[in-house]
Amino acid sequence: MHSGALVTARDLAEEAVRRYREDGFVHVRQVLGEPEIAEFHEDAMELLEREQRTGWGAGDRTVLEFVADSQLKSEAMRRLAVHPVITGIAERLAGVPLRLFKQELLLKEAGRSLPTDAHFDEFALPFTAAPSGLTAWVALVDVPMERGCMTFVPGSHLLPPSQRPQDAWEPFGRPEVRWLPRVAVPVRAGDCTFHHIRTVHSAGVNATGVPRVSASTVYMDDGAIYRKTGNRGLDELPEAGELTPGRRLDGARFPRVG
Repeated sequence: MHSGALVTARDLAEEAVRRYREDGFVHVRQVLGEPEIAEFHEDAMELLEREQRTGWGAGDRTVLEFVADSQLKSEAMRRLAVHPVITGIAERLAGVPLRLFKQELLLKEAGRSLPTDAHFDEFALPFTAAPSGLTAWVALVDVPMERGCMTFVPGSHLLPPSQRPQDAWEPFGRPEVRWLPRVAVPVRAGDCTFHHIRTVHSAGVNATGVPRVSASTVYMDDGAIYRKTGNRGLDELPEAGELTPGRRLDGARFPRVG
């Protein structure tokens, strides 16, 4: 565990904001204290046991399993999704007002997980007006390299449309991306990484004996509007009411944060 004062949006150095906007990601240490980590981890394990999980992969090995829209299924996960420190930092990094879009509770099983392929998030998000959309990935356990920490491709979010990957799951198919450096970011429980929804990222296997548990929360621009991705599983948003393309995503389901 860390020791010392927790980071808040007010404490965040301008250098961290600059790095995020240039690189498309930043690691912020100690956004949660030990009591919060313990509470959220306990609730996460109960939720993973109780709720239906969606798996990536086949057979007895998966990339990971997740509980979709976990902020709608647990009071504690809802508080984590709108946590004032995390959302305050997110708005500081984005530079614009944000709304909560969704949260997923993620599990990489100990000793039998597959790597998470390189990809970027924007293709899977059914909203437009998202130049500042970002994901906050909160570690609820320590995540060293051996437990499948996140790896990012700095600057990949700034590629012009002509150089941007066309297939979100094969971003290294373009030479503009293939030869960019990749940065692995080991984190401690209570740390958070923030990445732009166009930043290419991946994760390794969990080769340890401890499950990798984390919460991934997407925030969108305050003016984001609904669009269909063509993937039914991505376009159906529980508790959002009837959605039509062009409708602004707001109200209680998509609250303002920060």
